[in-house]
Amino acid sequence: MNSPHSPAPANGRALLVSGRLYLELAVDQQSRRHDAQAWWHHAGDGGHLAVAAARLGAAVTLFTQVGSTAHDDEMLGTLAGEGVAVDNVIRRATDASNSHVQAEFNGIRQPIVLSSPAHCMLVPDDVDAADKLLMDHRWLLADAALPVEFLDTLAERAFLFGLRTVLSLKRPTTERIPKRTWKHIDFLVAGISAIDAMVRQGNWPTVAMADPAEVVRMLPSLRGVVVLRGAQELRVSDGRETRSMPVGVRDVVDVRGICAVAAAALTVELAAGRSFFDAARGAHAAVRFYVTHEGTRAAMPFKKELKGS
Repeated sequence: MNSPHSPAPANGRALLVSGRLYLELAVDQQSRRHDAQAWWHHAGDGGHLAVAAARLGAAVTLFTQVGSTAHDDEMLGTLAGEGVAVDNVIRRATDASNSHVQAEFNGIRQPIVLSSPAHCMLVPDDVDAADKLLMDHRWLLADAALPVEFLDTLAERAFLFGLRTVLSLKRPTTERIPKRTWKHIDFLVAGISAIDAMVRQGNWPTVAMADPAEVVRMLPSLRGVVVLRGAQELRVSDGRETRSMPVGVRDVVDVRGICAVAAAALTVELAAGRSFFDAARGAHAAVRFYVTHEGTRAAMPFKKELKGS
């Protein structure tokens, strides 16, 4: 096992992603009632993070849990078609007792998204199955919506194996992330609503809403923070300097996957050896492309599409 201060091995795949996978039902709210369109699509930041990173050129392995239905097979097949390694995904029957749905609204031009509350069944003991993955990867990109005990164990184990960890926190989590977990997080990409929730809960200072440098100062293990203020701007800080990167687009098409795109792009750039602010510029370019194209995964850019951005 590597020490916390030794570099991760040079062989193997560059990026290990861990996050949830599930299905959502999208309803076109602009269609007339008798002509309404609805379709199922693959959701969950595990898949979004993995696809976004793979399209940007990273060698990606996904570590998550799915059920054993034909829908689960299809989700994994789609990810494999994007070049994501899914051989280590845990197959486990999911809890089907949820009887209600939650709705997500993202503006008049975007579909209403309905989904049953996704219950991820990953547990701390599952991290034991990831030891070889951790030895073969350099970076961990994790979805903050994972079960908190699993996330805590995974981040700690990644630290022990010498990986750098990026956490994607797109919205407030249902469970509070403990302080010990933050000790093993190197970079944070967060939506402004998540920062607002942390402030309202009394965990973070109010000034963090305006200046992410306060988050870095409060959590000294962090090396950098990227905060997405909707489709308006990225606010980036390493604790010493804060920069604003306006998105600058007037005709926004999609913002639902914006945090996943930013987190994946930042991680890919960091894994390529870029400095933090240079990596943030790469995330900024990916976000600018994403918000002006339709769809969620369909709008995620390929590396060649960002050349010259």
